[in-house]
Amino acid sequence: MGAGPAGLLTARMVGLLLPGAEVEVYERGEPGEASGFGVTLSARTLGGIAGADPDTHRRIVGASLPLSGIDIALPGRTLRYDGFEVASISRHTLLTILREQAEAVGARIRYRRAVPPETLSDADVVALADGAASAHRTARAAGFGTTTLTGAARFVWLGTDAPFEPRTSFAFVRTPYGPMAAHCYPHADAGATVVVETDEATWRAAGFGGNASGPLGDDRLGMLSEVFAEHLGGRKLVGDRNRWSRFTVVTNRRWSVGNTVLLGDAAHTAHFTVGSGTKLALEDAIALATALSGHRDRAEAFDAYERARRGPVERTQRLAAPSMRWWEGFGRRLDLPAEEFGLHFLTRTPAMTLAALRRRCPDRLAEAEAAFRRRAGDGRPDAARHAVDTPFRLGPAALPNRLLSLPAPGLRLREPECPDDPDWSEDDILSVPNAGVGADADVIVVGAGAPPWECWHETLRYASALRAESGTPVAVRVPADWRDGPGLDADEDSWSARIHLALLAGRIDLVALDGR
Repeated sequence: MGAGPAGLLTARMVGLLLPGAEVEVYERGEPGEASGFGVTLSARTLGGIAGADPDTHRRIVGASLPLSGIDIALPGRTLRYDGFEVASISRHTLLTILREQAEAVGARIRYRRAVPPETLSDADVVALADGAASAHRTARAAGFGTTTLTGAARFVWLGTDAPFEPRTSFAFVRTPYGPMAAHCYPHADAGATVVVETDEATWRAAGFGGNASGPLGDDRLGMLSEVFAEHLGGRKLVGDRNRWSRFTVVTNRRWSVGNTVLLGDAAHTAHFTVGSGTKLALEDAIALATALSGHRDRAEAFDAYERARRGPVERTQRLAAPSMRWWEGFGRRLDLPAEEFGLHFLTRTPAMTLAALRRRCPDRLAEAEAAFRRRAGDGRPDAARHAVDTPFRLGPAALPNRLLSLPAPGLRLREPECPDDPDWSEDDILSVPNAGVGADADVIVVGAGAPPWECWHETLRYASALRAESGTPVAVRVPADWRDGPGLDADEDSWSARIHLALLAGRIDLVALDGR
């Protein structure tokens, strides 16, 4: 069910691995009908396709455009980060390749065929690949244990003929209504994808709430084209029935019930800002076909498929969740110095460590370290010095470093509790009881004790939100032996490296040590 990337590659792979099988794909849309404009694929994803189906890999790579890095366009300055390579391909071209490849091995693809959700096929296997809003899955939601979570930000998927460089770019702008941002990347075909994202308040102030569920008209597209005119080189944004949405995170307790199995967005979603939707769909398709070819018993095949895929999917979802939340509150960070904003953006998920940044873009990291020292008034020449060892002005006091010994007599401290639920948004935690938490405090101290290793990124996310909203210096408690752990040179994912990066990225101002 569904002729998207998951359904079509499943049909192709089943045809290759089980040549005697009869495969039918049902799609309610028209052939060649594709929304979304373009997708990106990592080298790892392409490598997985190459290992499973070299011919399909060859065709996809041949129709793709390599993108060499990331540009972050801020008001008055653009930052360039190399070392973030992906391949971009138009969604229409990708679906055409996958359809032709599926048909080449005998799959029958039936377009304009909407199968009613109450219909349960008597096929040996029914693979639901009909998207995040899958009607078939919803009809059996209790069996699958489906849960959904809706994000707070508004986004719309658009296109343009603006001649972008072969890079992924992100434009952040201030408008009379509030902050807006655009994710942009070109394709090998003419044109590029532009995803516009903004918060709810800006979306309503800009007048988009009057037609919340309808497609954007020419006047609204023109307005957005003007907002991003500098980034688009004066070109226009286009939309094909595209409308504003809020992202829905889908999870399922079970991926199969009886003869029916989920894959792609019907099984799970992860926010598009980590470039994961098509990647997960294609990897699911390969894994499902491999499991079906390796197990004569259907239930055993489904179990093998889920065991192979659930771990990688849940890891991607764990990385995508803070990225989704970062985009909901990016406007609160636009006043950060440019180098801090760039690192704040790159480290919005725990996957981007200090070591990874040193490998990918060492020059830009060195520039951020130098800018951090300059802003701190640290003129000492030792470029390798840890960020903790730079001075900090706390009110009238000039501190020689960023270490705050608690209980800190003479300072007014506020110590809010971190949320227990990891699905919190900034709007949630900046409301009562945390509103005004820094109004009468010299320092906000986050964490009743040093955060556990696995909770560090969530603790930083909370600290950063309070810092951005209150303007009050924020300290995070850290282990007393943070300097002595592995990776003391700050090149490994150690406490030392994590603290160094958190300070450089403007997530915190100080680290707190309990001296009691």
